[in-house]
Amino acid sequence: MSVGQKYGIRNAGYYALRSLRIEKFFAFWGQDLDAFTTPLECGREFRVKFDTDTDFLGRAALLQQRHDGVFRRFVMLILEDHDTELDLWPWWGEPVYRNDQLAGTTTSSAYSYTLERHICLGFVSPPPSPEGLPTPITPDFINRGDYEVDIAGQRYPAKAKLYPFSSLFTQQKRRKEDMELSNLQGK
Repeated sequence: MSVGQKYGIRNAGYYALRSLRIEKFFAFWGQDLDAFTTPLECGREFRVKFDTDTDFLGRAALLQQRHDGVFRRFVMLILEDHDTELDLWPWWGEPVYRNDQLAGTTTSSAYSYTLERHICLGFVSPPPSPEGLPTPITPDFINRGDYEVDIAGQRYPAKAKLYPFSSLFTQQKRRKEDMELSNLQGK
């Protein structure tokens, strides 16, 4: 720090890093994920080498889970109708409701400077089957629900996402660039 004094260096960035990791949908070990969370539950199955003959501890259990389905899923919840100046802010541990039924809890949250609203990360699960057995979760279950996050007894509507919203911007930008390139090629 002393070397950087003449350049105006100062301590900054902890909350910026937290906010950015949540915007990018990066899970934090010990807060969002623990030793009981599998890559299939938190959207990190692409990190597992299922297609190789490499054996690893837990491979059989992950293959079984892949066959049976997961019963909870890590999601991003983008709060709507939440006034950051007047309303209480979410931190973590807030109940998540889907179609008025308790579906999970938040594990992290931060203000998104990109979206200018709060984003929460957390796990959701479908209700048990009529027999009381866990029900596998599907992308359709997540995408078609009406979500709310309960912050200190007040529910706020939220949009649930399986992927970071920044990937949507990247896809739109790529499509735009592809269209521009295809227009140039036609001339």
